[in-house]
Amino acid sequence: MKTTWWASAWMGRGASLAALAAAWTLLPAGCADDPDRTPGTAAGTTTGSGTGTTTGTATGTGTGTGGDGGAPPQLPSSCTEPELPEPLGSSHVVGDGTAASCTRDAIATAVESGGDVTFDCGAAPVTIPVPSQVHITADTILDGGGQVTLDGGGTSRILDVDNHVSLTVVGLSFVNGHATSLSDDRASGGAIRGGWRGTVSAYDCAFDDNAAGAEGEEGGGAIYVPSASTLVIVGCSFQRNSGGLGGAVHNLLSGLTIVNSSFVDNSSDNGGGAVYTDGASEETDDAIGGVIDICGCQFVRNQTFTQGGGAYLFAYPPDEILINQTVFDSNTVFRRADGGALGGGLRPGNATLQLENSLFVDNHADVHGGGLWVDGNLPSNITNTTFTRNDAGVSGQEGGYGGAISGGNLTLTNVTIANNHAEHSGGAIFNESSESVTLQNSILAGNSASNPWDLDHSCRDPMQGSHNLQWPAPTDGDLPCTADVIAEDPLLDALADNGGPTATMALPSGSPAIDAGDGCPETDQRGLPRVQPCDLGAFEAQ
Repeated sequence: MKTTWWASAWMGRGASLAALAAAWTLLPAGCADDPDRTPGTAAGTTTGSGTGTTTGTATGTGTGTGGDGGAPPQLPSSCTEPELPEPLGSSHVVGDGTAASCTRDAIATAVESGGDVTFDCGAAPVTIPVPSQVHITADTILDGGGQVTLDGGGTSRILDVDNHVSLTVVGLSFVNGHATSLSDDRASGGAIRGGWRGTVSAYDCAFDDNAAGAEGEEGGGAIYVPSASTLVIVGCSFQRNSGGLGGAVHNLLSGLTIVNSSFVDNSSDNGGGAVYTDGASEETDDAIGGVIDICGCQFVRNQTFTQGGGAYLFAYPPDEILINQTVFDSNTVFRRADGGALGGGLRPGNATLQLENSLFVDNHADVHGGGLWVDGNLPSNITNTTFTRNDAGVSGQEGGYGGAISGGNLTLTNVTIANNHAEHSGGAIFNESSESVTLQNSILAGNSASNPWDLDHSCRDPMQGSHNLQWPAPTDGDLPCTADVIAEDPLLDALADNGGPTATMALPSGSPAIDAGDGCPETDQRGLPRVQPCDLGAFEAQ
């Protein structure tokens, strides 16, 4: 893997102008007691040109307005890793000190009654062929010590977990796993398939070149968990995995926590280039809900069709989506001939979103939201985040709305949106209406759109909010994005490592964005304290 600034930081852990023409349809709700039944997925479709309409149905409360309910508390300035589970009490060993003794059958014997399972395969790293999946029928902690690779040979899933069972894997590499359909089983989870009402946890593991099916609801090239379960991923890497829904991970109606992990070059056919979720708790209509929590992660060069080049995070109220200190870099969502393409970096939906201290760079969507597309059903709060060099649309084709962001019911606070491009409208933001987005203490600079009227380079319509900078200066046709914008060049530095978990665009001395804010968050994108009067954008000059 190419070592970039984000990779070095992670490895240091130690181990329209005319109209919005979009339509989406939710599939009918399924049954929560069927662990593999997806209750609802969204499919984006863009049709027509000129004046368009939005059709279809969606679970939720409607578009709403941005910013009238107050911002939630700021997310932490660091990521907390869930602790490893306590030992289970019974110990078993795979192998007798030689590589030859470490086989698929030896693993199956060691995990037969569950417990704490380690490997004794000699001093050198070892690769163990797994020509048929190993069944986990009791709670198990499987620890490879960073020395063991399990290889499905491109023909077999590696681990299959029974219902009501907890599996924790530590320090293992999973390669070439391949999920195939069995009599009672969809082809999901190429490396690991969790069980209903169970738990799958992965710590310091690598998942490379695993594959799941691409028919219907199949997916999760590396990991799949069915409903009413829990999935925890800490310090793991996922590369070149593939599947129908979620190239690396498919999480169905289950709580999801991903911390300090990387997703690179994964791909899917129908949404979520790397990660696909459909709900965070067992029921879609309860009063409890669950959480999708992603912190300290990198999504790089993942791709899919329809929605969510990096990740497609769909949920059900009162589920919450929390994303902190995460990078979406060079992800892509393509459209098919009769479909849409929403959210090059990220496509969340149907749940509250809190997105902070993160970076969207060089992402692309064929239709809407080069960096981010939100459906606007429920409020989304985006704070201390940079969007740069993202783009939406394909020259000569329909679409191209919101180079950085497309959607509504958004509150954007101290964001930097620079040098993004839309082929039609809203180089920075394609907002659904003047009331649907609130922009505060933010910088819009160098954004562009390619429509023949030379309009909407920064935004589609004026938005709510104040204390913002917009450059180039608004013209008679290209309106100010909020009232009383500062129409000066912010002199932004190039994207660079300025400290903190993600790259940022610094404000040099003399920038008109310095000391021009009011009521900023306590810290900036880097986690460094802000001073009063505070600066515009995601970076606070110190």
